[in-house]
Amino acid sequence: MSNQSDTADGLPLALRLAGRRVVAFGARPGAAAKLALLDDTGAEIAIHDDAPACAELAGRVILPLHPLPDLAGTRLVVIAPEIDDATAALIAEAAAAAGALVHAVDRPALSDVTLPALVRRGPLQIAIHTGGRFPALASVLRQRLEALLPAGLGAAVTAAGNRRAEIARRLTDQAARRRFWRDLAARLLDHPEIPIDDLPADAIPVQAGRVDLVGAGPGGPGLLTRDAARAIEAADVVLYDALIDPAILELARREARRIPVGKRCGAHAMRQATISALMVRLAGEGLHVVRLKGGDPAIFGRLDEELGALDAAGIPARIIPGVTAAAAAAAHLCRPLTLRGAARSVSLVAGHDLAGGLPGAIDRLAAADGTLAIYMGRDRASAIVAALIAAGRDPAEPAAAVEWAGRPQARSVSVPLAMLPDALVGLDADGPVTILVGEAIAVSATAARPAAAEGRDAA
Repeated sequence: MSNQSDTADGLPLALRLAGRRVVAFGARPGAAAKLALLDDTGAEIAIHDDAPACAELAGRVILPLHPLPDLAGTRLVVIAPEIDDATAALIAEAAAAAGALVHAVDRPALSDVTLPALVRRGPLQIAIHTGGRFPALASVLRQRLEALLPAGLGAAVTAAGNRRAEIARRLTDQAARRRFWRDLAARLLDHPEIPIDDLPADAIPVQAGRVDLVGAGPGGPGLLTRDAARAIEAADVVLYDALIDPAILELARREARRIPVGKRCGAHAMRQATISALMVRLAGEGLHVVRLKGGDPAIFGRLDEELGALDAAGIPARIIPGVTAAAAAAAHLCRPLTLRGAARSVSLVAGHDLAGGLPGAIDRLAAADGTLAIYMGRDRASAIVAALIAAGRDPAEPAAAVEWAGRPQARSVSVPLAMLPDALVGLDADGPVTILVGEAIAVSATAARPAAAEGRDAA
């Protein structure tokens, strides 16, 4: 059962008012904005007020409020807040008797409907409604959406509507038709000037099945790229790893299939060969598949195996990069990964080899002149640290471990390298841990800023 605080006050609906009678009671300051919304609907509007006082309505015919008009045949009644409570109640009662809907501003008990904050681009309308709880938030959201949506989008929507019947005749397959409209919609957000009226139905390629290999980053939706978010929103099927934030999955369409493939270090719910075969099968059915991976798909994501399977099957694939855990861990610590004169490289290292043992080439890693970023090394931290020190890494070298890098629950420890295993035990981490080792990790947040600026100037 839903929490009462999360329950919606109503269902947003588009009410057709063209040619229908709308009666507005009240012609004082503040009424003009509501009436402007109604003007755009093509409604036949009658305004009643015994003492109109609104300069914006100076050109309109204002009818008397008393006696109350006959509301027979009225579709919608709007009652302004300056109408006294007794009169407002009488109007609402008369409207109910006439079968009209009532919007009484700031009087939810008398209202059947509310007028939301609206963003309009021709026939495209976005309604924002808080149930009267937070009108200022609705206003801010409206302003942001106004800035986000291209001005020419309304004309594009109209042109698309004019061609629906033609596209339906030319693209008889429902899945192909859906992909055509989705691809066109995605292009219109960036290029609303596309001449849809003159666009041939085959001008936008309608692909067969395809796969996007998408990096979800280490955290929530805020660390997704725009391309990643758009791919998830457009997908027919999302195959996702165990560590994907549920909020990211909420970006997928309601009807999209979500299939957990459960890959996590040491605990694979589905074998890699099975995942690859599933991608090939689903894309072969003409579906848009998103393979959603934590971090960046090209870093310890077995990307080569999945690309190989898709290429062998002739399935088109696209890679969308993501924020990797090392970058998120450094950001959490407010530390750089590179440092002029001390750490001129970053080595991304898996904390185990294919057999589950220590990573290979420990000697080379110990000699690396830069920062080590060790992934999946939580359970082998003691052995990894001992091997690095035995191979020549300074026991006093700065080190840090970050659990759940990139997420609100992130925790970290920063200690000399030799003390890192004990510090990890004290952290009692059960989530994914990223280990960073190197002189850059010791740089303070304030000292990091000039170094970063100097690096940019040098570039």
